[in-house]
Amino acid sequence: MENVFLKYMRERVGKREGTQAIQSEGPVITISREYGCPGKRIGKYLSEVLTEKLRRQEKNVEWKWLSKEIIEESARELKLTPSLIKDISEYKNRSFFDNLALFFSETYYPSDSKINNTIANFIHTAATEGNVVIVGRAAEAITKNFKKSFHVKLMAPLQWRAEIISNKYGLTISEAKREAQEMDRRREQFRHYFEKGVPDVEFYDACFNCKEMTDDEIVELMVIIAETRGFI
Repeated sequence: MENVFLKYMRERVGKREGTQAIQSEGPVITISREYGCPGKRIGKYLSEVLTEKLRRQEKNVEWKWLSKEIIEESARELKLTPSLIKDISEYKNRSFFDNLALFFSETYYPSDSKINNTIANFIHTAATEGNVVIVGRAAEAITKNFKKSFHVKLMAPLQWRAEIISNKYGLTISEAKREAQEMDRRREQFRHYFEKGVPDVEFYDACFNCKEMTDDEIVELMVIIAETRGFI
């Protein structure tokens, strides 16, 4: 299996040194989000709007959106359960029985880097096929050098996100704040494997405040950018 992260870094170094870097095509749109922001909902909605606009142009092209499929496909390749892959990629502490299940997997106990690269390869392959919206999993870093790519981050104040999480999971606001901060920290750890501490501004083309903007407004602006960049 090719190490997509190393390929990505070679492309970045080639760009910085003025050499001709080989870029994959796309188009791909990635959505990163702070915990509590509606990344999956926006991703699904965006793919539907893009597909419908193309249909009206009599173009038989469907935009897909991927989120949980990334984990499911990676789990199949590694012969592990999706829940374990999700926990590992989110740096959750594993119980004794979780570790035991990993140890007795059909292949071997994979390293975290092996799991991260499996996830990255699936994302890279899906993005190369094009016409895809990818939610989460450091997709912005993995596909940053794609010729046709657009990278968005959804953000919102902690209090607003805590209220969303509290209503969804039945937590107190204090518990929801801690959950949001912990999940943000774990997601940052996963992204760090690919981003290596490079500031967010290097990876995202736009950020949207979910507290102040509706889904319709966010998707409408993303569609305008997609049209401007020739994705549709």
